[in-house]
Amino acid sequence: MKMKALAVQLALVLTLGLMTTAAFAQDYRGDRISTQGRITSITRDGDMYRVTLNHGGYTYLVPISTVENRGLQVGDRVRVDGIVNGDLVTTDLVAMPGDARFEHDPEYRTVPYGQSGWMSGTVESVNRHMGYLTVRDDATGGVYKIDVRHMDRNRPINVWAIRAGDHISVNGGWENRDTFNALRIEY
Repeated sequence: MKMKALAVQLALVLTLGLMTTAAFAQDYRGDRISTQGRITSITRDGDMYRVTLNHGGYTYLVPISTVENRGLQVGDRVRVDGIVNGDLVTTDLVAMPGDARFEHDPEYRTVPYGQSGWMSGTVESVNRHMGYLTVRDDATGGVYKIDVRHMDRNRPINVWAIRAGDHISVNGGWENRDTFNALRIEY
């Protein structure tokens, strides 16, 4: 009788765990990026700003209403979050230093194991000889190895200019539970 009760409890725990994982995966979007940088150019285009940062190849379309009453200008340090579509990112969050959302983006979800997308975090170390970085993920605080040996050669970036303490966003997928295969890096 005790074995049967134990089996029922185990089945319940496994079911709840799978439901939690499924709910987490439903919240996750692989085309969502969260990155930080300095504004290098800004132009108004109707009810949007076209913003470029000091790194990467994206143009961020920022609705004027998202900025609220804080004027954006060249040189400002910002966190921008949004949905990637080609080389454009439609932004739905802009945060500046001092904002709680600048350090901890409430919309950011780490890439679930088995999926691909954008991981954001702070570089802990760089191992040029072995071809990887270690990054502390913004959402979980976990430290993961980022394999940079297979990056997209059509989007070159000087990975070795990245230093410990830099905040980066990495597009890729999981090689295994502790190694994320980078296809593209924004920093």
